[in-house]
Amino acid sequence: MQQTIILIRLKLILSLLFIKFSLAQNSTASPYSLGGLGDVTFKGNVINRMMGGVSVFSDSIHANLNNPASLGELKLTTFSVGVHYKNTQITSSNSIDNSRTGSLDYIAVSIPTKFFSFSFGIIPYSSVGYRLQANDFSNQDEVVISRYEGRGGTNKSFFTVGFKLLNFISLGGTINYNFGRITTQVSNQNENIDFGTFLSSESSLSGLDYEIGTHLKFNISKKIFLESFLTFKPENNLNSRNKRVYFTRSLQNQNIGDFKEVDLASSNLDLIRLRIGQSYKYGLSVSKDKKWFLGSQYSFAQSENFKNEFINQGNISYENANSISFGGFLIPDYSSITDYWKRIVYRLGFRSENTGIKIDNSILKESVYSIGASFPMGGYYSANNVSGFSNLNVGFEFGSRGINSESLVKESFWALRIGLSLNDLWFIKRKYN
Repeated sequence: MQQTIILIRLKLILSLLFIKFSLAQNSTASPYSLGGLGDVTFKGNVINRMMGGVSVFSDSIHANLNNPASLGELKLTTFSVGVHYKNTQITSSNSIDNSRTGSLDYIAVSIPTKFFSFSFGIIPYSSVGYRLQANDFSNQDEVVISRYEGRGGTNKSFFTVGFKLLNFISLGGTINYNFGRITTQVSNQNENIDFGTFLSSESSLSGLDYEIGTHLKFNISKKIFLESFLTFKPENNLNSRNKRVYFTRSLQNQNIGDFKEVDLASSNLDLIRLRIGQSYKYGLSVSKDKKWFLGSQYSFAQSENFKNEFINQGNISYENANSISFGGFLIPDYSSITDYWKRIVYRLGFRSENTGIKIDNSILKESVYSIGASFPMGGYYSANNVSGFSNLNVGFEFGSRGINSESLVKESFWALRIGLSLNDLWFIKRKYN
């Protein structure tokens, strides 16, 4: 009977995982998403994100999607899903615009067995969404309007395994399959002429990468823990299959005039490999069991050699990216049976990031403050009610990116993020029926 229930649950979860992940392709509206593969998304769940992205914490009831070795601590099957809504104000030297976006952030299933734990799911990796316009007034007789547009993005489907090597050390690894599509379009139109010329480019991206990690957890007193983790992802390649067409189109009735597909094979641009540099993360924390946690993390990505020969962006260059994060949580009284609010986990965090993108030799930086809470669901834990460890995670982020100058814009944003972490017990024999 238990095996039948497990199979039904797996079929339901797999059907959710393979729903078309279209929301991830439109989760940004930023002019800065024209750099690299677009806006790179934080891989972890809402819990980690509300602590500034600090991913060193591990326990038996939550899946840490950003730290594969942390699965060695998992004791309950966990279904995780997250969504967000983001509001951005874009300020330039002569205008202020607003954008609103939302997307599914992750779907993941994490399952412990007797000897190891494994996890699988899908996460958006990057997102492209911009629409820019430039007017050329150099010719007094006519104004030339140029528009630059981009949309799409990439996703990761992943499979992770983690296990305890010794009582204080866990090891883990993740295999990612990356896939997606990015489309860009450049158009030129004379102000008093109906037909405009368009150059449309499309890249279909795919490739594999992997990440390995280790997690250490020591008792420095009866209830005080010291934790650290390290993950490393080697350099990898992303295959880009490209297409490009020129065409003219009436701006009044949208009729296509001339149409020509560009021969990319002759210039070896129909299939190229994008080199994604190596990266690593290191975190350190101290915590009191079921009471409080304080942690920090440093992340590094070797992005200075990134180059996309298919897309020519003369004013964009790259340097190595890095970020530093601080965060923590507080639980007033984990076991309170009289005051629900004392069992809530309150979280706080900060992240400062150098994205590795340089526009007109100005480095693009981002700073984000986060605050959130985890609300217990399903009553109290007992041998027959492991769902008591399920929780609803809600958080807010406030941040900014870029600077307001003649060639750049400043983005000020806030985001509401909601995640569910639902627990059950699979593949491990219950002690009580």
